[in-house]
Amino acid sequence: MAEAIYDKLREHLDSLPTGFPKTESGVEIRILKKLFTEEEADMACRMTIMPETAEQVAKRLGRDPKETADFLYRISKKGLLMRFKAGEKTLYMSAMFVVGIFEYQVGSLDREFVDLVHQYAKEALHRDLILPDTPQLRVVPVQESLDTSMEIAPYDELRKILSSQKTIALTECICRKMSAIEGKPCHAPLESCMIFGQMGEFYIENGIAREITLDEAFQVLKRNEEAGLVPNPANAQRVGGMCSCCACCCELLKAIKLDAHPSRKVKSNYFARVDGELCTGCEICLDRCQMEAIKMADEKAAIDLDRCVGCGLCVTTCPTEALSLCKKSPEDFYVPPEKPFETYLRIAMERGKM
Repeated sequence: MAEAIYDKLREHLDSLPTGFPKTESGVEIRILKKLFTEEEADMACRMTIMPETAEQVAKRLGRDPKETADFLYRISKKGLLMRFKAGEKTLYMSAMFVVGIFEYQVGSLDREFVDLVHQYAKEALHRDLILPDTPQLRVVPVQESLDTSMEIAPYDELRKILSSQKTIALTECICRKMSAIEGKPCHAPLESCMIFGQMGEFYIENGIAREITLDEAFQVLKRNEEAGLVPNPANAQRVGGMCSCCACCCELLKAIKLDAHPSRKVKSNYFARVDGELCTGCEICLDRCQMEAIKMADEKAAIDLDRCVGCGLCVTTCPTEALSLCKKSPEDFYVPPEKPFETYLRIAMERGKM
């Protein structure tokens, strides 16, 4: 019975838009056993991606409403289900593994979990993260790299993304925190990821993030840019959160970097360009680029457009202003889905889960 419930839970999580693929080693089952008790796993299998009140879940399952409400709240506090408010009601729904259950463990990491996740990433997660044509996250340029004379869509401008949010929560990057637990601390700041709206409130209520003001969020943007982090907001016009990633720790950027054509995996609307007349060959941009998209040719920087993800990090540190960002042509310009639901619907269809 014990083994069967975790197999059933794996199948349930794999049926959700972003999936939870099976491996030959069974490491994914060990992750589930680490996170869920048998009773919690059974309840998680019975939840759906349609939000429900505890009373609705209790009625559907023929259980006591008060006990069900208490149980759902405890599971969601562990980050194993999603919980949010709609007016006076508290609603619950299934959480995907990524983005979801994995990130919600940022406050309770230990070495065993870190090792299991890294094994799972190598065996299945890296491949699966970049398999759909529609990504969960997309790259937008760091604010200081944008030419103010260009017309920038609001979903491509970080300050406008932040200014449109009612709630901004700041949390630690789970990927860099895992690296630190492994004894490989990253130079970049831990508190660097921002969560918005109802998801932000969930993080705050669960004690894994703190609410910050818009001015504080702008300061975080500046600090992240100085640290060389790639801005990765959610792939929708109504953004629910934004990671700031480094290719040494971030599981998503690691997966993208391993691909032969990273530029095709990020849905960025920009690319870097070098003015050979201004380039002095200082090589500062080589270290700045997370995708190794810049090489030296005849003592000048050269951009590999198959690898450039248009983050603009190279632009902001070029001492001679030889580097700049260019907008892609209209036929290559990417307009993200309006709402996150549409993003995950596309991902589910591309993964054959609809």
